[in-house]
Amino acid sequence: MKVLQLISSSGYFGAENVLVQLAAVLNRDDTCHVVTGVIKNLATPHLEVVDQSKQKGIETAIFPCAGKFDYKTVVQLRKFIKKNKIDIVHSHGYKSNLYSFFASLGTPVKLVATCHNWLGDNPKMKLYASLDRFFLRRFASVVAVSRAVQKKILQSNISSKRVCIIKNGIDLSPFTDRDFSADFNKDPDIPENHLVVGTVGRLSSEKGHRHFLNIIEAVEEEYPQTTFLIVGDGSLREELQQSFNKKNIIFTGLRNDLPELYNCMDIFVLPSLTEGLPMVLLEAMASSLPVVVTRVGDVPKVVVEGETGLIVDAGDEETMKKCLLLLLGDAEKRKKMGQKGYQRVREGYSSSQMAHEYLQVYRNCLEIK
Repeated sequence: MKVLQLISSSGYFGAENVLVQLAAVLNRDDTCHVVTGVIKNLATPHLEVVDQSKQKGIETAIFPCAGKFDYKTVVQLRKFIKKNKIDIVHSHGYKSNLYSFFASLGTPVKLVATCHNWLGDNPKMKLYASLDRFFLRRFASVVAVSRAVQKKILQSNISSKRVCIIKNGIDLSPFTDRDFSADFNKDPDIPENHLVVGTVGRLSSEKGHRHFLNIIEAVEEEYPQTTFLIVGDGSLREELQQSFNKKNIIFTGLRNDLPELYNCMDIFVLPSLTEGLPMVLLEAMASSLPVVVTRVGDVPKVVVEGETGLIVDAGDEETMKKCLLLLLGDAEKRKKMGQKGYQRVREGYSSSQMAHEYLQVYRNCLEIK
């Protein structure tokens, strides 16, 4: 079968990571050939997912898009589907879902969508989410990455027979070489004797960075020899950097060396206000890091409270501070939690398992007449 995975990207974040991980594993199967397709927004072009795909030997295709809805993009996508005899278009996100729907009209191609999360935190996004739910009713299969997302899908009058949950998974190999005896301070901006607390993610309101940053001053009162890494980029970066301009808070921007950055952390924090199943959490746990996370999406299903990490309510800064202080003061607890976290990800959240489940979804769709 030939599969076009389609996304309209604003950087290399969780959904893009899932797409690349999935395509890389599926292309090892003799029965499946996957192409990474990107809707290139000409006003704000982001082709990082193309670069990552090419590095893994995945075929790519780019579809230029001049506006919110560009009919020429539909035409180009439709021509590509027909010329390359695509059997399945697997889209990620509301914009790629929309273009997939119109480009496939009148063709035998089957549509699959993965819903990573519906944010709907402002009128524009609520409108997009509403339109997305309408078009998803016409898809052969809709995959949710968490139970919370599945619940939203089912509330949108999408048949439960066409909805399933597939947990995100990662390729463990880049993250499993953590050496606890090694000198982790490879960044010249990190003092040699500092512990490192880090977070990775898009710098936007739903990721909750401000709540994490708000507690740093109180944390460093007790542990002044601590550096805080904020890895990622987004609409709030400039504002957050200006508000929290301190020597021991490092905003790294987008980085392509995440395994090395995880390796220089002692604790990973996920302060999100909403999530599905974040890839960065799986990566941090695969890197044998203890985690402090919020109780959102399927995060509590991944993190075993008290064993692989500590869980707080979203926005609860006081409890987050207490959790960080506890871990900063107990090296043995950090080590044990990190080791158990790695074991949990290895056993239940691999990219090979994720790909196996998606392949079954594809096969089921092709059986539908």
